[in-house]
Amino acid sequence: MPSTVDKAIIQAFAKLDPVALGLAMGATVGAAVFASTIFLILKGGYPVGPNLALLGQFFIGYTVSVMGAFIGLFYGFVLGFVLGWIIAGLRNFLLNAYLQMLRTRAALTSYFESLD
Repeated sequence: MPSTVDKAIIQAFAKLDPVALGLAMGATVGAAVFASTIFLILKGGYPVGPNLALLGQFFIGYTVSVMGAFIGLFYGFVLGFVLGWIIAGLRNFLLNAYLQMLRTRAALTSYFESLD
């Protein structure tokens, strides 16, 4: 039966699910692009969102319009999903490498201590 400290360590070093993090980040980035586009449309003025319109350089077909908000939602979701998936995979890989290094160091330390 693991102790409370062991449970906390296991939870701290648990693997991240790349799909779950990708979906969460995709939904967040997509919603942010959609909401900011709709906000600028409702705010109005001339010109409408010149800075946000620069997203059209990266998101093909994106403009500061209602249709552009949905295009931005799609592109934002895809971008957020890919970034979340990469971040989770990279974090899992680096954490695995670090834990493997600690295991190897502990094994070598115990081996050399047994030689003394």
